[in-house]
Amino acid sequence: MDKDAHHKHETHHAIDEEVERKPVDSKKSLLFILIVIGVIILIVGATIILSKYVFVNPNTVTYNHYEFDKFEGNLWMTQQLIKDQLYNIPFYNNPTQVLDIAVDPQSIDAIRQFSTNPNGTVYISVDPYANSRIVLAGIEFARILGKGYNIYNMDVKSAISTPVNYTANVQVITCQNQSSDVFVIYPTITDKNLISLNGNCIIMESKNATESIRVADAFAFRLLNIIPNN
Repeated sequence: MDKDAHHKHETHHAIDEEVERKPVDSKKSLLFILIVIGVIILIVGATIILSKYVFVNPNTVTYNHYEFDKFEGNLWMTQQLIKDQLYNIPFYNNPTQVLDIAVDPQSIDAIRQFSTNPNGTVYISVDPYANSRIVLAGIEFARILGKGYNIYNMDVKSAISTPVNYTANVQVITCQNQSSDVFVIYPTITDKNLISLNGNCIIMESKNATESIRVADAFAFRLLNIIPNN
């Protein structure tokens, strides 16, 4: 065999080896791409899991599919779609902070049933000497029961539980004034946090003025079905 023939044979052999190597290289490239994609998926998945369960944002709480965001002034804000209108609803607590408060489910059922009475009036009656926080607590659920969010749209009025000289124009209402057309909500300070029902009167007991805000939020969350009434 002459040199030219031998050279052609070596060249042909080298080309064959290159052709044989190409499919192997392609498989390696595909495997590398799949590995890279797999690593990316793992990283993204791990980031989502860590952000949700480990690196939890203390200013965001999700409860019963409702997301609560904490804003300046320590208010917790959530959104609720009511009759095709989206409302931003503020609270002083998020739902997880009031789950320890005992609420008689019948109290929520009773106020909902009363809301169907076109002639009904709800009186939120507070002690005229009570701490301002208790008055604030009454405002918490008055906006929900009234026309603020177009939910219950009830006639809600303020009252006092004890007569005083300088409030002659304010009605004195207690649980004794309840009737088929009068529903009374009575926030009061006792030795426990409890929401109970006495006929058409809801008694909202709190250990102190500060706790009255938590009790009010526990009531409001159930009125909005954010915390199920059970």
